[in-house]
Amino acid sequence: MQKEGRSNLEFYCQFTLAPASFLSMSAISIEDSLLATEYTVRQSDLNGYKLLHGGRLLTLADEIGFLAAHRFCGHDCLTVAVHRARFHRPARLNDSINLKSQVALTGRSSMWVSVTVTNSKGEPLMDAVVVYAAVDDQHRPVRVSPIQGMSEAGQTLQDHMQQLKTSVHGDKP
Repeated sequence: MQKEGRSNLEFYCQFTLAPASFLSMSAISIEDSLLATEYTVRQSDLNGYKLLHGGRLLTLADEIGFLAAHRFCGHDCLTVAVHRARFHRPARLNDSINLKSQVALTGRSSMWVSVTVTNSKGEPLMDAVVVYAAVDDQHRPVRVSPIQGMSEAGQTLQDHMQQLKTSVHGDKP
């Protein structure tokens, strides 16, 4: 039973385990890191205009991004940054929204996760890039496996993510 005041994503997060194939140090495909879920907008999610509050949507994006990062590396993850969060259209009470995330780029302990949110018609509501750091129980960085785009779409996503990372950090690894 879900506890009152917790989102479906928070509840699901407690029971998500990393598949054993994700725990090796060999390259893992971007395509295998895809995670998707559906969420129904509730009254408590609305702002004064009776639309899904942007901050709530960012929270949902962070949660689905965390799930992909955690599943990918098998460690606790901390949100380091949110880059390029863009809102495209609103959602309303009882709208069903689809959240997708996938790890698109990795560093030593960082994971750059692409998050997209669409409505039931497939129209974009929001997209963002969220960066997570894998950490141990003392909150020290933990090395993560490399990730590689195996399809043309995966490679394109990884290239775009690398360009964003370079624009943010310069040429630092």
